[in-house]
Amino acid sequence: MIEYIVREDIVVSQGCLDMSTQKQKKTREKLSVPEEVSMRSLNDLGEVLTKLKAEVEKGNVKYITPYMLATTYNITISDAKKVLNEAVKQGFMKLYSGGRRVKIYVPA
Repeated sequence: MIEYIVREDIVVSQGCLDMSTQKQKKTREKLSVPEEVSMRSLNDLGEVLTKLKAEVEKGNVKYITPYMLATTYNITISDAKKVLNEAVKQGFMKLYSGGRRVKIYVPA
């Protein structure tokens, strides 16, 4: 004799599960992201580099990390790393500590 257990619209036989009788999954709605929240594109990285150079020349920057640059100028951390590497190539920033996780840059 097969016993059926009925609980919260799910019918399960004791020996096997029938896919047609299980509860249907709910569909998720996609969230739309406003354009103003989106990150900057690669074309704006030159602008970020010039702003960083101006801040360094003013003397407002003692040190900077990729996270600090990303949050200040609303760019991704990978783009911030690219900007800081370019700043080292141009000579106005210097790598102070290149640890495994966080790199710290100081004005040259």
